[in-house]
Amino acid sequence: MQDDSSMPEPHALTAKEAGEAAIIGLWEWNVQSGALRIDQQWAAIAGYALKELAPMTMERWQQQLHPDDRERAVKSLEELAAGESALLELAMRVRHKCGCWINVLDRGKVLDYDSNGKPLSIAGSRQVLNTAKADSSLPMESSALELRTLIENIPGTIYRIDMSGTTTLFSSPPAFLKDSSAKQSATPLLETLSMIHPDDRQMVTETYSKLTSTPQSVKISYRVVTEQNAIRWIEDQKTSTFSDNGTFKSIDGILFDITDRVAAVEETRRLESQVRKSQRLETIGTLAGGIAHDFNNILTPILGYAEMGLGSMEEDDPMYEYFTEIMQAAERAQKLVSQILTFSRAQDGKPSAVPIQNIINEALKLLRPSLPSTISIEQHIDTNCRSVLADPSQIHQVIVNLCTNAFHAMEHSGGTLTISLKEIQPGEKQAASLPHLLESDYVRLTISDTGNGMDEATIERIFEPFFTTKSIEKGTGLGLSVVHGIVNGAGGQIFAESSQGKGSTFNVYLPVINANSAPETPQKPQVNRQKAKILFVDDEPAAVQMMIIMMQKLGYTIHAEKSPVEALERFRENPEQYDLVITDLTMPEMTGTQLAGELHKLLPSVPIILMTGYGKVVDNDIPLNHYGINRLLTKPVKLAQLASTVNEVLNENNLSKTQ
Repeated sequence: MQDDSSMPEPHALTAKEAGEAAIIGLWEWNVQSGALRIDQQWAAIAGYALKELAPMTMERWQQQLHPDDRERAVKSLEELAAGESALLELAMRVRHKCGCWINVLDRGKVLDYDSNGKPLSIAGSRQVLNTAKADSSLPMESSALELRTLIENIPGTIYRIDMSGTTTLFSSPPAFLKDSSAKQSATPLLETLSMIHPDDRQMVTETYSKLTSTPQSVKISYRVVTEQNAIRWIEDQKTSTFSDNGTFKSIDGILFDITDRVAAVEETRRLESQVRKSQRLETIGTLAGGIAHDFNNILTPILGYAEMGLGSMEEDDPMYEYFTEIMQAAERAQKLVSQILTFSRAQDGKPSAVPIQNIINEALKLLRPSLPSTISIEQHIDTNCRSVLADPSQIHQVIVNLCTNAFHAMEHSGGTLTISLKEIQPGEKQAASLPHLLESDYVRLTISDTGNGMDEATIERIFEPFFTTKSIEKGTGLGLSVVHGIVNGAGGQIFAESSQGKGSTFNVYLPVINANSAPETPQKPQVNRQKAKILFVDDEPAAVQMMIIMMQKLGYTIHAEKSPVEALERFRENPEQYDLVITDLTMPEMTGTQLAGELHKLLPSVPIILMTGYGKVVDNDIPLNHYGINRLLTKPVKLAQLASTVNEVLNENNLSKTQ
């Protein structure tokens, strides 16, 4: 390359030189070999004979370019050669044989492509823009370059649609359109609606018709389907122009790729919706817990009086059967309330030996009334399966959640919900597929449906929090993530299997334990053998009256108060007279824990039993013994359970006094 500083002073072109420059020259570039072919006219534009430039190479072509234009020109040609654009339109300055600079316009397009869509050959033309001296200070050239730079820096694609419907792009197309534009080398203009999403084509067509009928400006958004079947969102701002006689001339517009913006808005809406659903779920849980509390308060006298009535008569009494039915109905209601508390997460549980087959029966009793007649239930339950160590309420939640998902999958088409339970001894093949499971026997709980199934992408994310394929009304996206957490917490694993059109199957593996839960045996209330005075506090009149009768029946002296404030005042008068305090948790004026704390300050040795219909103490962070509470009883409480608990607390307190 020659040193540009040694060039002679530029001068004006002669008439002969200008005549030669008026001719359009042609060139062709073999991209693979690098060979550059030019004709006599192309050489004459710069004042040369063809043989003077032979052989012409890309390096020599670059040497002819003005230093200020060289980088831009080379970059444009490289983009064309790489297939990133299909057209070349380049205004630049080249050195004439006389040493001056002339303004030329090079145009080019791709002629052939290889099997990979890469350009093989590029052809084009060159013509002189003007015959005046072309130095770096020419305002017209400078303005053109600045305008081109400005256009290329706009984050959109400027276009024009003429009266024939042909579209011309004045700036680089969006990235997802470059491949399509490059392959349409003969006509780089997108003249059809084929790329527009079928659901949006009518809107785009109607907008075009309006623009061609009257001068106006519009902004629309629509979807484009790329060659890779990806969806991209386009924002299209355009204005129609008309001639003085009212004839349509063109539509000038600019396209913006707003896919990322639309995705961000949709993600924000999705997150806001999930937060609202989570808050709604929390509100429903709180409401369910409150309703369960009220139901337990109602059940307390029903169950208590029925139990006392049943215990006061012989089995051959005609009323015995009636009281038995009342007891059974009250106990069923008690279990239902317990399930409501489980859903509201208002009932704490502790791991224990859980026979899953029993939990399955309880869960199906709850679910069966809500299933339509088009869905049948099949059970394959091995009743000899050993127990697992888990929280019974959480296992109940696992079964209900998985069955509910199966129900939703078959809600419209109907089908079969299958529940299986089997104890399995892991072999080598199973151990390999369950690497994180303990090396022991385990039970496999299988819940399957015959619904539409899921694709692989859905299965990959099925246990993610807030991921759901259900509608807003039916899915929170939390159910399966909670199930996954419960199963893992119990030392097990859960797997989902599905294929579209063939339903879904969830397999839950839980390690078994040798201990079995002992069957419950009815407890008989034991009459008190020791004298004790008890202070009872509850704001429910029915509960107060029933507790008075039950305590007297057990042989205790009881004083009852309906107000915690009045109970505190009475206790303050003579704390030593009471051997035990039993208080409800939820009361106006003061909660049971607050009352227990105040009583404990007056007499730290007094034992306290806290009763609640809510299922748990409100503040889980503070242990019960902080308030001086010895036991927690859940309403409704049976007479035998009450007698046993009171007797235990009194014996423990007497034992501590003697030590």
